[in-house]
Amino acid sequence: MSIRPPVWTTRLTTPGANAFAILSGFEALTRAFVAAALPIQTQALFGNDESVSALILTGSVASLAVALFIPKVSLMIGRSRLCFSGLALLALSAVLFMLQIVPAQVLGFVVRAMGTAIFFAVLSMYIMDHVRREQIGRSEPLRLLFIGLSWTFGPLIGVKLEEFWGPWAPFAASGAAALVLIGYFWTLRMGNSPVIGSESRRVSSASWENLRQYMAQPRLVLSWMHGIGRGFFWGVFNIYTPLFAVQTGLGAAVGGTLVGIGSAFLLAMPAWGWCARRFGIRAVSLVCFPLAALGMFAAGFLSASTPWIATGFLLLATLSMAIVDGYGNALFLRACKPSQRTAMTPIFSTQRDIAEISHAGAFAILLIFFPIQVVFITVGVVMLGMLVLAFNINRRL
Repeated sequence: MSIRPPVWTTRLTTPGANAFAILSGFEALTRAFVAAALPIQTQALFGNDESVSALILTGSVASLAVALFIPKVSLMIGRSRLCFSGLALLALSAVLFMLQIVPAQVLGFVVRAMGTAIFFAVLSMYIMDHVRREQIGRSEPLRLLFIGLSWTFGPLIGVKLEEFWGPWAPFAASGAAALVLIGYFWTLRMGNSPVIGSESRRVSSASWENLRQYMAQPRLVLSWMHGIGRGFFWGVFNIYTPLFAVQTGLGAAVGGTLVGIGSAFLLAMPAWGWCARRFGIRAVSLVCFPLAALGMFAAGFLSASTPWIATGFLLLATLSMAIVDGYGNALFLRACKPSQRTAMTPIFSTQRDIAEISHAGAFAILLIFFPIQVVFITVGVVMLGMLVLAFNINRRL
């Protein structure tokens, strides 16, 4: 008599919402462990704040260049091999950061950005292959819940590891998480989608043609710009909050704690996802973006004189954006046609790189002339822009 495995083990070892949530959680953990250590150590290595922005800009430009070739490469070598390559780059970046020398630090930012871009592009393809469109509203909050768990505890663990073992410890933990991620991905045995053959005849050999097709669809453009705004916010929060804490005298431990608390709001992702389904994506956006703008403006103007009060407003902004994240990438996942998954997904994934290029390029210049508080004020302006965009979201979503 055969013994059937428990249902929960099947869900963990079969491509689906649960497996994709775990993959996303471990990928977030590779970055969360070094959330406080990486910007602070980079600032100490180069001697100024703008160097952090410059290195993020360098990595994002390289990642953007790679993203444009993902459709062709995925058809040439297959999605599973491409995803494995991206995960290997994440593990390599941790090793490079551990060396604590300038060339390795620069290369580490580039390699990490490229690995992240590849992973998220391929993961989005797999999500659209294995999760039904009507289930996206429930699967995305679950995935973001696991990301929130990683970002809640990862920065705090990273800070403690650095205190007890030294500057290399958070990066060693990041590399270990990347190796676990590789192992789990391999157990899922995900290959090419059954529609990959039909897609290969439709995907243009020219990346610019795919970009033209993407930009010709307003719903895809809106989802892309929406993703850029969300990425801009979280990128600034995760990178510059530890620097803000150090420079205002709160300390690196407080910086890591703030990142953890802000990310802890994502633990209520099932509730935020329910809000998006109950009231609609448009309504949630119209409420949360102005609150995020208010929190960021207040944090920027109060951080120099009353940093503890500023942290309260900063957490208000992160709470608002956590609620926005309740619907995740649903705008794109609902707008993308099945026949265009391979071509359109890498272009959508560039929203992460565009967000990083935007804030890294801006702050590489602004931080030369202004103190760290300018980053929060800039994010407030961006959130007002997102409020304007939110009026274009379909009322039925």
